[in-house]
Amino acid sequence: MGLQATLSERDQRLLRTRAAMRDAGLDALLSAGKGLWWTGRGYLRYFTDFHLWGHDGLLCIPSDDEPFLVLSSYAVAEKIAARGWVTECDGDVYLAPRMAEKMRAKGMVAGKVGIAGLRHILSVGNYEILRQGLPSVDFVSADDLLDQVRAVRSPLEISQIGDLWTLSKTAMERFVTVLEPGRSQRELAAEASRVALAGGARDILVFVGETPGDINPPLDCPVRCDDIVRFHMEICGESGHWSEITVNCAYRTPTHLETRMMESELVAFSAICRQAKPGVRLSELAETFAATSVDHGWRLGEPSVAFDFHCQGMDTIERPWHSAQTPCGQSLDWVLQAGMTFSYHPKRKVIPSVAWGTGINEDILITETGAVRLGNGWDHRWRVLR
Repeated sequence: MGLQATLSERDQRLLRTRAAMRDAGLDALLSAGKGLWWTGRGYLRYFTDFHLWGHDGLLCIPSDDEPFLVLSSYAVAEKIAARGWVTECDGDVYLAPRMAEKMRAKGMVAGKVGIAGLRHILSVGNYEILRQGLPSVDFVSADDLLDQVRAVRSPLEISQIGDLWTLSKTAMERFVTVLEPGRSQRELAAEASRVALAGGARDILVFVGETPGDINPPLDCPVRCDDIVRFHMEICGESGHWSEITVNCAYRTPTHLETRMMESELVAFSAICRQAKPGVRLSELAETFAATSVDHGWRLGEPSVAFDFHCQGMDTIERPWHSAQTPCGQSLDWVLQAGMTFSYHPKRKVIPSVAWGTGINEDILITETGAVRLGNGWDHRWRVLR
């Protein structure tokens, strides 16, 4: 599926990371990782090009030497080493003691070491073991540092994400093709998932709904096809990147309010794509969405905790993100940079209320001239089926 990452790509990622380390005065960087679907394994995939399906890990990137890794699986550590991006890989269920031991053996017993994943990934216990094992090292948070480095995609990553979106649309169209009354939600979801898996997908998350506000993992029950059928897929592709896509199948004519909301949100989407240039803040994009809604006659209700936008790459949710309701929008002060990719799905509670919201989900790429839709023409409007 598409272009494969090479050692040249690895070297470029390390080059950018080490430049950020120098700017922050770091002698080394520890990247913590977990085999979690949502967030955590991207911190290791980015430097190893290996897809974790589980396990915890610690990767050390010295400022002037080769990276080395400790993973909580001996067998998987060997597989990562064989991949060739990081060849010094130890397996040990006791990560922190082994990492401290390796750092001491390499003379890394003082200086300033950043920890990426300190906030959400590395356990308190392992952090304390590192501090006790390396008492003269000044450990500091490097979450922002690595998140900002990873947020700007390389040309290869952008190409890989584009390939993933082609696969995502093909899988979604399969769902629409086989959708008919009486078939079970699981059967229909399996048809779409089969296409994604055949195209190299590593992980798939799907939701189906036929009742407003009731969108859940597929059940072993027949679809009614008497109102709206909403299908949502989040796919982790072969390259480790994620996509989000939704289709709305209508077995009736959408109501006036549903049509009106769809049109106003598509206008907002177009305006935001034009606005989303380097230097603009996520909060400004959210303001455009809200202002467009008001301009189209909607009164806004209480702010939503749902993310309007979140960066998306090798973790399905990466920083920066933005929510209309604080404190979820802690990262809204980050400015956009060319090469960032975001999952776009802003929502607002509106008056009068609408039973079925639009469900618009698409990924966008920030460029110097505005956002490019990675869905490449994917139609979010209601698909009226008979």
